[in-house]
Amino acid sequence: MENAKQVVIVGAGISGLACAYEIITRAEKDQLPVEVSIVEKSSYIGGKILTTHADPYTVEGGPDCFILEKPWALMLVREMDMEDQLVNTSSQASGTYIYSGRRLHRLPDGLIMMIPTKIIPFATSALISWPGKIRMGMDILIPRRRETGDESLASFVTRRLGKEALDKIAEPLVGGIHAGNPDNMSLLSTFPRFLEMEQQSGSLIRGMFARKKAMAEAMKKRPKTGAPPRTFFISLKEGMQQLTNALADRIGRERIATGVEVKTIQKTGSGFQLLTAGGQKLAADQIVMASEAFASAAMLDNFAPGLAASLRQIPYVSSSIVSLVFRRENIPHPLDTYGFIVPRIEGRKIMATTWSSIKWPHRAPDGKVLMRSFVGGAQQPELAELDDEKILALVRKELQDIIGITAEPEQVWINRWPRGMPQYVVGHQERLADIDRQVKEFPGLHLTGAGYRGIGVPDCINNARLTGQKVLADLS
Repeated sequence: MENAKQVVIVGAGISGLACAYEIITRAEKDQLPVEVSIVEKSSYIGGKILTTHADPYTVEGGPDCFILEKPWALMLVREMDMEDQLVNTSSQASGTYIYSGRRLHRLPDGLIMMIPTKIIPFATSALISWPGKIRMGMDILIPRRRETGDESLASFVTRRLGKEALDKIAEPLVGGIHAGNPDNMSLLSTFPRFLEMEQQSGSLIRGMFARKKAMAEAMKKRPKTGAPPRTFFISLKEGMQQLTNALADRIGRERIATGVEVKTIQKTGSGFQLLTAGGQKLAADQIVMASEAFASAAMLDNFAPGLAASLRQIPYVSSSIVSLVFRRENIPHPLDTYGFIVPRIEGRKIMATTWSSIKWPHRAPDGKVLMRSFVGGAQQPELAELDDEKILALVRKELQDIIGITAEPEQVWINRWPRGMPQYVVGHQERLADIDRQVKEFPGLHLTGAGYRGIGVPDCINNARLTGQKVLADLS
């Protein structure tokens, strides 16, 4: 395209792909002269969305779903005419277990995140002691916090619901989403809705009841489309990589160069020049860094050392996912939920296990069970770095102790994510404000990705598309 502006995106994960999709779609609609290219260090497209098809198994090496509550992933799927590829969680099971006191307890019905909304299931559960239950119920009486500013997840939950609720429910259930440490996890950046509930309703329990009522009213007003009802978690028939593959096809795979490592970025007049490990030089009028914050920092050191230093203040932790196949007859547990989570106070060496083929259809044939266990995170990052033999032995021992599996797995897949999970620690919002201020000093430079304003697939898509809109606004 003659006289076209050049946009280079670094990173072909969901953020980089969604950003490119937004720019290309809008530019084509408005007939804007823009050329977009993506460079990706790894050999494949999709980043941490990685699905392995090993017939007859579909194995997720990264996220296995997205949530319906945040609409941006579903909106993108619909835009791409892929709604018929969506799958709900299976109806053959429901809920999850929490491992406590050397046995599994079903999470009480009506417990939303960590907030009880049904009295009888909560009262009859053996997971929380009676003093712990009474302390959680006192949330209704505790006044809202008067101080403003950030607070750790541990401080907030202990203050409102008590220490037992933190240790047995909030830490594994809420903290586990981020593979984080609740002692330093920023509530403002990870679960701001809890703060909103406290400020607006004066209580988490009252706030959750109000939210449930509002959601029910919204569902009544929603127009009937004839589409099947959706569960809270949604995936795709062929796995999550079906989405990133479709995005790559829509963008045009000729625009995506894999196996290309950007070593440094230089400022050149009104634009930029990217220098690759192979000696290639790429010119750009606008550049989008869709890589991890620490990786972006290394590339920006040359001309923005202050910004690079700020980006390095966002910590990342390592984790590994070990997927295994067992014969159903060799698993003594009923597998009547989607899996179990493990509080850190139990001293175990896995964070959680999902029974993937129970949770999702089309993941394993009848008579076989595909499951995946999570190792590492902020609490025990060193375990994620064990070699294959040791990490497999570790997971097998945990599964034997917790659900009684003594048989050898028929197949195993190990996916490692070194420094793969960003941590939104207390003060994250101030850190972002400082980063945003510095980015403005370099017109044409943009940042997006899981390290900034949401780690989930929907958040990454939303922030990436907003970044794409900023790119076009700058160019116009």
